[in-house]
Amino acid sequence: MKSWLKFIGLSFFSDKISKEALKRGYLNIALGVVFALVFLLCGLLAADLLPFSAQYNTSTDFTAFVRNAVSDDGLNLEVKSQKIAAVRIVDTFSSEEDAAAYGLNGYNLVVDTRPADTFDDFEAYYLSNDGEQQEITLEDYATLSDVAKRNFDFKIRYTANELILTDELTAGHESYLTSINSESFSELQKKQGEISRDEYQKQVYSLYVKAYYPDLSAYESTGSAPLLRNYYFHNYLNGGAEKYLFIFNDSCVGSFETNTGTKVTFYGFYKNFSDGTTFSTAKDADNFIKSAFNATAPLSVYVYFMNLIRLLPFIILMPLILALIAFCVLRLIKSKMGKGFGGCIKIIGSYLLIGSLISAIITFICGYFVPRNSLIIATLLIFFLVLLIRTAVFLIIENISVKKSVKTETENTVTETEK
Repeated sequence: MKSWLKFIGLSFFSDKISKEALKRGYLNIALGVVFALVFLLCGLLAADLLPFSAQYNTSTDFTAFVRNAVSDDGLNLEVKSQKIAAVRIVDTFSSEEDAAAYGLNGYNLVVDTRPADTFDDFEAYYLSNDGEQQEITLEDYATLSDVAKRNFDFKIRYTANELILTDELTAGHESYLTSINSESFSELQKKQGEISRDEYQKQVYSLYVKAYYPDLSAYESTGSAPLLRNYYFHNYLNGGAEKYLFIFNDSCVGSFETNTGTKVTFYGFYKNFSDGTTFSTAKDADNFIKSAFNATAPLSVYVYFMNLIRLLPFIILMPLILALIAFCVLRLIKSKMGKGFGGCIKIIGSYLLIGSLISAIITFICGYFVPRNSLIIATLLIFFLVLLIRTAVFLIIENISVKKSVKTETENTVTETEK
């Protein structure tokens, strides 16, 4: 055991020890891959979560904006059942009055704490795809010939107005679903007594939208009825907004720039807040952002773990590529190490544990200046470069060793000949 621990722990630093891999099995490579996944995951999480507080503190423009917005008495932000409630809606993108009160240092604020499943009273239309931008209604589109219909694409326009599902509207939705013999609606009717009237109306409307309109997956990932919240994403975020804070009832989303120019995009949840918590001071404002962000840690673990599992083939491919390079180089320099490809795989595999640990540390440092959405790519590149550099050092030293060996043999041969 002591010998094995020495091997896996010191192979990265010693060519002599790493060459012991030739006498060992392939199980060490599998263990190296497992350790690599663990260390890279830890490095990613550290880089993603730990620098945020420092980045927030070193963004004086954003902190001033947050303190001005969140601690404002006009919003009266309060935690209720781990959700945020505000007394009013704020949108500095579209309202000059809101911009004057809450916009600061080039940052925009959106506060809309209506339920996440609130529907948007959207407008549906068809837009010509011939470059003329002609807009027609659904009724006009229905009168066109099949050939003419090809010149138009279905579009929707979010209005930011809440759709109130009245009994009259629901009756119209029910009538349409009945007319098309919707099986889903028939099943829903059977369960009508098991759910609230409000939930029933929402489900009826969702079925109506799916049946009446073309596919909406380009706007709503699930293809369901357009939600009010997505108005902000489609109109502002997709429109190129870079400095903002969106506060919704169950989450917040923000993007800011540190004093050194690092761009940080984040999201947050409210499960770390106690019911009844209010925000009225600058300290409260800072705590709101930092605690909301910290609450995303479990989600970050899941996301990064799944990403690493998805990228596992590339992680495994890295040592294989380097082993192939090492094998070719060793053959060229006529090293005894180059007799078999399997031996090269074992040697490179012995670098995985410490190589991934070093990569994780470098990744953590990069978290302070690399955008969060680029961390996974940065981690893999760092890991590959660390292994590449270590492999290059091994090959250079081996080349020097081979040349010395050849020189010694030549000198010995000359000496024996002279005798």
